Amino acid sequence: MPESLFKREANSASAVNDSVLTECRDQVIASLTRYTEHGPTTGTTCYVWPSSECPVGCGHCNYAAPMSLNRLSRYSVARDPAPVLKLMNGMGLWKAVLSGGGEPMVEPEFCERFVHEVDSPGLEEIELITSAHFAADEDETGRRVRSLVDAWRTRPAHLARANFTIRISLDWFHAQRIGVEPAARVIRLLGEDGLRDVGCYVRSVLLDGDSTTEKLAAALGGELTEMDDYQRKIHLPDGRTVLVYFKNLIVEGRMNQRKLSRLPVSLPEQSLAEVFGRRFETEQGKSVPARTYNGPQVRHLEGLACLIEDDGRVRILEGNDPHRCPNVRQTDDWEQAIEYLYADPLTVYLVDNGPQDLARLLADEFPDSLRMAADTNQLYHLTELLLAEPDRRLYATLRALEIHLAEGRVTADRETVERAWALFSARSEQRPPGTGRD
Repeated sequence: MPESLFKREANSASAVNDSVLTECRDQVIASLTRYTEHGPTTGTTCYVWPSSECPVGCGHCNYAAPMSLNRLSRYSVARDPAPVLKLMNGMGLWKAVLSGGGEPMVEPEFCERFVHEVDSPGLEEIELITSAHFAADEDETGRRVRSLVDAWRTRPAHLARANFTIRISLDWFHAQRIGVEPAARVIRLLGEDGLRDVGCYVRSVLLDGDSTTEKLAAALGGELTEMDDYQRKIHLPDGRTVLVYFKNLIVEGRMNQRKLSRLPVSLPEQSLAEVFGRRFETEQGKSVPARTYNGPQVRHLEGLACLIEDDGRVRILEGNDPHRCPNVRQTDDWEQAIEYLYADPLTVYLVDNGPQDLARLLADEFPDSLRMAADTNQLYHLTELLLAEPDRRLYATLRALEIHLAEGRVTADRETVERAWALFSARSEQRPPGTGRD
């Protein structure tokens, strides 16, 4: 342990800065033996962001995705698909999803290659999540959708025979920007001969005063059913049925309560985080997003729900510290990535227990953690909030490690851990009133 790391601790006149806390946490992790027991190593689902850009620019976007990346230097994974596909093809996937972040179809060539090449022995479904912004007219709709379908139909024979589904994001905010017609064009096209085996459903946001789904049903000439378990169905004249699945509004990113109060739509009780989140609880009353698929039919997974962001970071949804992630460009394969993730006590704890339990673990020192847990249930976002600062990350690591040491799942260098606790105590003493345990 370098002596210089703790000079600030020894000198009461010096402040413990963030970089020292981060370095300390890294050294605690480096001092650990390999865990003898941890969560699953299979990535049952994986979401990939080809871009962080979205040309629609909805007012409720909790990612606050920019409408253009012309001024940004970010190097998207769409420029280099091979590392993404190599990593994902070793996960053991049930479902592979193109999502965002931004809008995947700003990178259509990447999407087509992904649909054509992504694979795992048990892969059942490939899904594209899109606003359908690309469906500007019938010709463009046909060109884009048929290119994706052709990529799917021409998958090499040795790859898994996975289904292909297009999930359309459409709600009041989308409709203000592009209307319902782009979504309607895609749905109509998929009713043509030769395309009916392509899956399609709509995901909306549950709001009072939102007639977007009714407008979509009218545009399609369909009949709309009543709400049941956050779902409605549009029965189309051609005999098809399109599912509309509603989720809660995340009041983050571009949206806040003040903006929402000025709009002609509002949050019903069923859209509150604490109500909507009950859908995803196990029979034991626990919600562990890292082990849950949050689609129209909730599925508790044997493996992990994972994410690859547009910059290449590999994450477990709400299941690891977002400040410590492997990257597809510096990782040989999934085995190496998951070994790196499980070296961190926070990953082991979150995959076992979920971020709600992490909030309770943090609450003794950081009481606002319980409010964060009550106010949001957005996948991976709660963990970001809880672990936003280095002192939170260090404290959470040490508390989780205490539990794992007592369980005999890992061993640590005692001196390193004691020094980390001392450093955290020094930081706590300099924390402003009202931000800690006062």
